[in-house]
Amino acid sequence: MRLLLSTLLPLAAAQVTAQWKTLAVVPTGPLHEHATVALSPTTLAIVGGVTQKGAVLDTLYLYSIPTNTWKKAASLPVTINHANAAVVDGLLYVLGGMTGASWAGNPKAWLYDPATDKWSNLPAMPTSEARGSAVMGVYNKTVWLASGKTGSGGESVTTVSAFDTTTQKWLTDIPAAAKNIPEGRDHGGGGIIGTKFYQLGGSLGPISNRKDTVFVLDLADLSKGWITAKGKMPTPRRGFATGIVGNKIYTFGGEGNPDKASNGVFKEVEVYDAAADSWAELAPMNIPRHGSSAATVNGSIYIPAGGTASGTPCTDAFDVYTPAS
Repeated sequence: MRLLLSTLLPLAAAQVTAQWKTLAVVPTGPLHEHATVALSPTTLAIVGGVTQKGAVLDTLYLYSIPTNTWKKAASLPVTINHANAAVVDGLLYVLGGMTGASWAGNPKAWLYDPATDKWSNLPAMPTSEARGSAVMGVYNKTVWLASGKTGSGGESVTTVSAFDTTTQKWLTDIPAAAKNIPEGRDHGGGGIIGTKFYQLGGSLGPISNRKDTVFVLDLADLSKGWITAKGKMPTPRRGFATGIVGNKIYTFGGEGNPDKASNGVFKEVEVYDAAADSWAELAPMNIPRHGSSAATVNGSIYIPAGGTASGTPCTDAFDVYTPAS
């Protein structure tokens, strides 16, 4: 009897190429400068943001991944944009941001419990550390914040803060070497991989002063302080969305493109391999935008809304990016 070759040799693993998929539009209408987090393996949340007409929102919307549908949850206690948001044990922490019509940096903090659909107050961060657009990460149930902006027209900061969700207290004993990143940044990206906290890109002061640096802090050895990695972003940017899959940080779009045909927005998708300290350029976004944010669930990166040009023009489009395997 003649055997087929496939019965004699194992099949090669399928090679999956990167792909984009369009999802249900964001229910607020066109939006940017919001925060996006994963509440659970099935639920995302978008926090606050700014509409195309310039209104700052107090809304919290939840997205069901299995059903591709949105629903409105309890509103935040304040209108907020550039919110510093993170999730620990299924609870949503909003640790400051920019609030009100003036977009002032706000040190107040709040906790949202999806089981009760209610917000409660948390201890405020030190007033001197009030800011929005910080880079966020969670390590051992402590939420870490690095960099950010003190408000609309405010300063790019070097500040590093940390909130212990177990004790419900802000850390006051961060070593001096870890308390500040090497240079001020706002609208950067990054997060935590293993014990390492990464701050990527962003700007120092004006939008045109875009940076390509990667700052790294080992949270298991804070005394070593922040270092500047050798790998630099191929395209210096700010206001880009980031998503972490494995040891890689994916960056999408951004603000400050000097090419007039771009409307000030970058289309670039670039990935940082933290283990190799190196960057690679990938195929561009389907819908270039800035002022968005992203959340990773099961290896896919969800990116709702964002600005389509410098200023207030924005979109309600929502898509998900699955990297190549």
